Amino acid sequence: MNKKDFSNLEDQIMYTVSNALKAIDVANLKRDINYKTEDTINQFKSKFEEYGQKYMGLNKKTKNDISMYINKRPPGSVSGILCIVFGSIGIGIYGISVLAFSVVKIFFSSLLIGGNILFVVLFLFFLVSLGLLLKGISLRKRVKRFKKYVRVIDNNTYISIEELAKFAKEKERFLIKDLSKMIDSGMFLQGHIDEEKTYFMLNDEVYGDYLSLKKQQIAKESNKKKLKEEVDNSSKREVESTIKIGKDYIEQIKTVRNNLYREDIATNLDKLGNISQQILNQVEKNPQKAQEVNKFINHYLPITIKLINSYEELNNQVVQGDNIKNAKSEIEKSIELINKAFENLLDDLFEDVALDISTDISVLKTLFKQEGLSEEDFK
Repeated sequence: MNKKDFSNLEDQIMYTVSNALKAIDVANLKRDINYKTEDTINQFKSKFEEYGQKYMGLNKKTKNDISMYINKRPPGSVSGILCIVFGSIGIGIYGISVLAFSVVKIFFSSLLIGGNILFVVLFLFFLVSLGLLLKGISLRKRVKRFKKYVRVIDNNTYISIEELAKFAKEKERFLIKDLSKMIDSGMFLQGHIDEEKTYFMLNDEVYGDYLSLKKQQIAKESNKKKLKEEVDNSSKREVESTIKIGKDYIEQIKTVRNNLYREDIATNLDKLGNISQQILNQVEKNPQKAQEVNKFINHYLPITIKLINSYEELNNQVVQGDNIKNAKSEIEKSIELINKAFENLLDDLFEDVALDISTDISVLKTLFKQEGLSEEDFK
């Protein structure tokens, strides 16, 4: 929401309140209502400005005496002129001297003793004068840009680098360097540029607000990161615990299976252990699927372990009566049913993989068709 939006919303509220006043035809109360309404509108306005300031992230004071924070005689105002004057004079004097000496040296070189040294000295003074002139021009241009920046900033205590560059008609990279030099040279008495190089702040108070906000943001991001790490670590520990429990159950299945290796159920127990291991392998590769196998680990496997332990206990009975045989038969059927259910669960865990493969194949077919490489094109 920008400043214009706040203004429009404020106008709508003022218009609504004004219409409400017109509808009230109580003469004795109208003065009080007008007073209260004006106070209410002012409160709304204050709240909107406050929210606008928070939205921008800085305490912008639109009515501010900018002269308090700028150098009224910026460096370069006088020194720039002096450099230009003395540089121009030096160029004139030493330039002519160098030229004249060069002509004399050409025609009367034999008469000039130590002429080369004198020529070098004159030429060096000429270069120094040229440097002074260029320095003066640079300083005067900087002062001119400084005044232009001040006009653009107007009475604001901060402005975005992008906005300032746009109105000053300068490139952002150059503007940042230029402002930094102006701050260092004392043109802006309390000027600051934020770490992200996105805002120029005119005084220490606004810069302090920026640093305070920056500190809060860093603390907030740090807390978010810490919380995320805690959640991730908790999830990781949960997944590791789930896998450990599952592996313990699988070991129990293998133990019972080894004890029942002569029984028909041994084959189904082998299958049960293999399927369970594949399910855990998928969870290890994709921890986010741990929730999908939660019942498998915490409910189905414990019941399965209880059934096969009961089967082993019944099988160890010397006398195998009808009740024992029927119970063993029911457990065998249950194990077959459990294997089927676990197979379905394992298949569901590969749903994303199957979908990705199907999508890749579909993309390949489309590309081959576009390139004229499909089977129909060859026919």
